Amino acid sequence: MNIAYLLSPYKDVLHVKRLIEALHEDAEFFIHVDRKSDLNAFRSVIQGDRVHFLENRVEVGWGTMSQVEYQMRLLQAAVDFPKHFDRLFSLSGQDYPVWSNRQITEFLESLGNKEVVQGICMDSEAILESQTELYQVARPQVQLGFLPRRANSVLTVMARKFLKWTGHRKQLYFYDDEGCLVHLYKGSDWWCMTEELAQYVLNKYHHDNSYKKYFADSFTPSETMIQTMAFNSPVFAKRCILTTGEYPKLAKLTPLHFIDYNPVIQIMTEKDYQRILESGKMFVRKVVSGKSDKLVKMLDLDREE
Repeated sequence: MNIAYLLSPYKDVLHVKRLIEALHEDAEFFIHVDRKSDLNAFRSVIQGDRVHFLENRVEVGWGTMSQVEYQMRLLQAAVDFPKHFDRLFSLSGQDYPVWSNRQITEFLESLGNKEVVQGICMDSEAILESQTELYQVARPQVQLGFLPRRANSVLTVMARKFLKWTGHRKQLYFYDDEGCLVHLYKGSDWWCMTEELAQYVLNKYHHDNSYKKYFADSFTPSETMIQTMAFNSPVFAKRCILTTGEYPKLAKLTPLHFIDYNPVIQIMTEKDYQRILESGKMFVRKVVSGKSDKLVKMLDLDREE
């Protein structure tokens, strides 16, 4: 089982090192460090033949296409690597495994050609308008080179509020370059896919301009673009995890990770140990050095082969 872990850290170098050391010894790790962060700080601590830092980095802004761009660069780095990967995981720099590596491998082997990519169709009568509004309000990104970042951020918010006030709304569907109807699907940033799906996603991203055009001003496209590509494919839709009915919380659309948004993502400590185990999830997030250390030790004892 050849596994690639795609990591996207921006801080907490020591935990990223701890995460890598906890996972498969024969896996490859492709790491995109936010361009705003010091790459050398990571390189000086995290070393080894299996660790591959991306040189061409993106300055990441939450909820923008910059997150999609680093996803694609990580996928491209893995696909271009001189080894076929059976599975590619998307992880943050603040995750930690709950399962042992043996359990992870056995689970992956049991999947066949199924993808661990989950999504729900937002273009559905079952989804309330209050839940689709975030995805219908256009979010154009103002990036004027002669202005400081803060000024561009203010103008971006103003542009969004103006479009909302004037009644402008994005449709929850679009047409691709071949004229086919594409429905919007929502999931999470964290998934596990085959290299076959990775190649399909990259081909769509690079050769079908309708996706970049639609998602350029969308809310959190890193949680929707890949899902939209996969679930609108007659091949891969059948392999992915479809959620139907009313819109659930993000935690219910995150198949591999135990997360707690209440109302923002919570840092996990030893106090969360029992509910993490009871969740049955493969990973936990958010784990932070100095605050989650005791939890990590408890999980490591469970993970011992």
